[in-house]
Amino acid sequence: MNSPYLLLLICIFGTVILCAGCTTQPDGESTPVPTTIPSTTPIPTGTPMHTPDTIVTTGIPSTISTPGTAPQGEKETPTTAPGAPTASPAKDHGEQVKIKAENFAFDRSTITVPAGSQVIVEFENKDRIGHNMAFYTSSSLSTLIYRGEIITGPRMIIYTFTAPSTPGTYYFHCDPHPYMDGQFIVT
Repeated sequence: MNSPYLLLLICIFGTVILCAGCTTQPDGESTPVPTTIPSTTPIPTGTPMHTPDTIVTTGIPSTISTPGTAPQGEKETPTTAPGAPTASPAKDHGEQVKIKAENFAFDRSTITVPAGSQVIVEFENKDRIGHNMAFYTSSSLSTLIYRGEIITGPRMIIYTFTAPSTPGTYYFHCDPHPYMDGQFIVT
């Protein structure tokens, strides 16, 4: 799609959102009603964990307040400008793990994380067929720890979950292709 058409669609969509978040007062004035609308947005180039097909789901406010315009009785909250640098999730919030599925195989057979840690898996599927990562207590698949969404490649997705609090050797695999597997080691 050409960028002028994309810009036009963005303007139309933005107008609809802004109009949908307003109410009309008896004196004819329009008052914005703050709401959050989920959307899917590409991660800007240069941010941590960026690939061309990376998608992150976010909540975008439908109204934007300028300083001194917060509705009466509400506190203003600072916002970050779009495109402003943000900290890497792995450095501040957990253990980052990168793993790739290509030619019906994972590029690593072990993943090691600390017990009880927040695990951030950057999973890249290079195949044009569905893969995922599912974590279990053992290869018997009797107890699920976490199951990631199946994605068709080429695409990247981020899975986030908490590692077991008990150290040990656990198991991961691709649900559609169970022979794609490995050890999930919790220390």
